[in-house]
Amino acid sequence: MIVKVRGVLLRFTDYENEIEIGGGTVRAGLTGLTERYPRLREVLLDRDGTVRPTHLIALNGERLTQGELDREATEDDRVDIVTAISGG
Repeated sequence: MIVKVRGVLLRFTDYENEIEIGGGTVRAGLTGLTERYPRLREVLLDRDGTVRPTHLIALNGERLTQGELDREATEDDRVDIVTAISGG
């Protein structure tokens, strides 16, 4: 699968924004991504390994809930990680 990283997360992936990663599910792909870029783990995931609520995960443009991260993802699929920005 191709994982697309944007915004503030880019500094944790050495500014790589399209990363090819293996894994049979979205969750496995995210695990592989955080193993490749360990600094990303503490920003993307909480202590329990759950995606922090400030991040939106989408598979081929479809937003996934926490419970849907075990969906199958093939090498042709695209996973987007989008971070919510807050401020005022």
